[in-house]
Amino acid sequence: MKSKALGMIVVVAGFLASSSMLFAHHGTNLYDMTKPVVVKGTITQFEWGNPHNQIFFDATDDKGNVVHWVTSTEPPAVMSEQGWTRKSLKPGDQVTAYVFAAKNGAPVGNLQKVILPDGTELRAMGRAPGATPPGDKPADNTDKPADKPSASN
Repeated sequence: MKSKALGMIVVVAGFLASSSMLFAHHGTNLYDMTKPVVVKGTITQFEWGNPHNQIFFDATDDKGNVVHWVTSTEPPAVMSEQGWTRKSLKPGDQVTAYVFAAKNGAPVGNLQKVILPDGTELRAMGRAPGATPPGDKPADNTDKPADKPSASN
């Protein structure tokens, strides 16, 4: 009888541990979801796969240093519904990325959207509740407005 009770405790403890990891994995408390950061950069890698797509790109900060960014999106099935494919981005593509960045300043975050040089907008997620639109000045301090309307609007 004791082994059956111990077995049940182990199963419940395992369930609770795994469910807390699931919530931590999908939590957004690490990112500032109130305003996307606008970053102009060059795609270095695009991983299309579960549980989330990963986009790696390099950008130059205001001091001229190269910053290696990593962003994630929704899973491929969700991104396909928004018009993305595994070939949407390729190394060398110049993009303007709108990122809900890490609160601690690390160059990581959840991607809101990317805009390609031809003005094509690829949305990864809608605006977060309470989010404010980014300013007109991208992170690389160019003088061009960052929020260019797409042809689909």
